[in-house]
Amino acid sequence: MKQLLALCLLLTCSTALTQEIKASIKGPSTALAGTLVFLSHEEAVGDNKVWIIPEELKSASASCGNNIFFSIPTPGKYQFGLIVANKQADIAYSWHTIDVTGMLAPAPVPVPTPIQPSPAFPPPSPIPSLESLESIRLTSRVAVDNLQDASTTSLLASSLINLLPKLPSDLPDAKGQVTSTIERCFAMREPTSRTKDWLNVWRVPIDKEIGKAKPATTDQYIECLKAVIRGLCVNGKCPNL
Repeated sequence: MKQLLALCLLLTCSTALTQEIKASIKGPSTALAGTLVFLSHEEAVGDNKVWIIPEELKSASASCGNNIFFSIPTPGKYQFGLIVANKQADIAYSWHTIDVTGMLAPAPVPVPTPIQPSPAFPPPSPIPSLESLESIRLTSRVAVDNLQDASTTSLLASSLINLLPKLPSDLPDAKGQVTSTIERCFAMREPTSRTKDWLNVWRVPIDKEIGKAKPATTDQYIECLKAVIRGLCVNGKCPNL
């Protein structure tokens, strides 16, 4: 009888220590431009849940309980993500793409304006301000110092450096490739690194700082990524960057 009781207690403790983690997004795959759209993580399982929202929709979205809701005025494909973590620092991801369709409002009747000479070449896209880039670098550096996880830091730096010249010109696609690269690095962490809270200490603050810089092109986004990488490298100096 004592042996049976001990076995029951052991199974109960093992079940309690193994916490399920699941990332799941419920919502439509298509929507009309200008209509209200809801996404839900009600089926997700974990202690912490963080939405990844396209930069151009962050200011126009709101949350309520398990849901986020927003209206997308412009047709196109928009990718949303959900990051779920538990107390053991296990992380799960889920992605959901919405194809927004609909006719744009008719263009107003053009008013004749004086013809202005056009420049021979279009002006280059301005890069984010030096203050914004330095804030991104410092946020990355402080998080790395707090995490004290050299193997994951090195893996992230080398993976992002190798990715930079391969990024596509389409900004949403470029952001998607960066996110996938970071996810792979987190999945490849050594067992001793899995207790480090990279999601809340590094990833979420970095996303917020890049959002403040408001990169509108892939070139501007790459400058923000370079600042992130310099924060990952020793003394801010990275080879091949």
